[in-house]
Amino acid sequence: MVGRKEPRYFQLVATEAREFAVWPIGRRPPQGWRVVPFAGTIQACGRHVAELRSAGAARAGDGRLSPVASATLVGLLHKAAGEQPDAPALSAGDRRVSYRQLWELVEELAGRLTESGVGPGERVGVAGPVTADLVAAALAVLVIGATCVLSVGDRPDASLADARPGLVLLPAGSVAASPGWSMVVARWVGVTGTAWQARAALAPAVGAGADDSEASLVMLPPRPGLPAVVWRARQLAWLAGDCGLSPTGGGDRLLPPVPPGTPATVVVALRALLTGAELVLPERVGAGSADPERVGPEPVAVRWRLRAEGAGRPREEVEVLGFAETGMLCATVLPGTGDLAPLPQVRRYVLDAELGPVPPGEVGELYVAGATLAAGYLDQPELTMSRFLPDPLGPVEGGLMFRTGILARRLSDHRFAPVEPVAG
Repeated sequence: MVGRKEPRYFQLVATEAREFAVWPIGRRPPQGWRVVPFAGTIQACGRHVAELRSAGAARAGDGRLSPVASATLVGLLHKAAGEQPDAPALSAGDRRVSYRQLWELVEELAGRLTESGVGPGERVGVAGPVTADLVAAALAVLVIGATCVLSVGDRPDASLADARPGLVLLPAGSVAASPGWSMVVARWVGVTGTAWQARAALAPAVGAGADDSEASLVMLPPRPGLPAVVWRARQLAWLAGDCGLSPTGGGDRLLPPVPPGTPATVVVALRALLTGAELVLPERVGAGSADPERVGPEPVAVRWRLRAEGAGRPREEVEVLGFAETGMLCATVLPGTGDLAPLPQVRRYVLDAELGPVPPGEVGELYVAGATLAAGYLDQPELTMSRFLPDPLGPVEGGLMFRTGILARRLSDHRFAPVEPVAG
């Protein structure tokens, strides 16, 4: 993070919706947040939050909540598919999968998961190379309101085991690499002709909790020991509208970044399927590489390109900057200058050490808030509270902002420019 003296002790604050965060001791929290009678280190605050949530889960019974919020995301996906069921949803080389074929498999898998006892909020691993079958399996998990722990590659790694899903969906040939899930509970053949299996864990898995009330995607890190980021359904539904990316719809084709398998690939896939476009997958199946620039636990800003093409018009490219913690989307890179302009419904703040805005032209730490913000880090409440802070400048009470840890210069018209080069 930015080299400045960090306070050791914080006060705990919370919203009416029981979202928790830390705030400097002695300062009035932003609107929508109230002080909880507890203060201490980040670790102590995290332990206290875990105790409060555990007590809340006990009062809530088994914690199986209806995935109301996820209905928006799933409903938007259904709507896009229903408007053109015979149009291509996915393609890889000469193979085409229509929206009708894709959703027939998705609904079949969702039924199998429900029959296997998977409920809203429970963790389900989906592992495999970037193919139409992987997309279908991930969508099926979201449809039932569960948490999809996504592992892109030829074989599951320790990061998937660290997330402790109770069930893993993966190609049959991957079973040798997944000794933790040795009990086969379902088999099927995907749209690519590949045999897949659902395998249950022998060790106790993480079940649904009182806070797991909507479908989620967990983006695993490139290697064990780094934090996994949780994307909520309401955050992903933003990709269906005017989110500042190239307009897409029926007849358009979206090409994922290279190499496939990065978190940006997931963003492109959802953008395509939420708008009725065609997602072009790699013809040759490979392991991919999730967030290849990340070499430490700190947040990493990544520049990548969204490529779209349609009948009768040239290929369009939009270069964007984002973090895994902001859904890989934060700002567009302005041609010529390289300056960054926030996407719609995304706010950028360049703040000083007292969390106040720096004057235009000055340098401060970059914070991001708005529609793209992730829910935090999987099973790491202390790290989440240290990087997702109450938003003192936002229009909505009880909002959060993400502390990126990078220095940026505040420019006019809400633009900004990182002081150091950003990975691309």
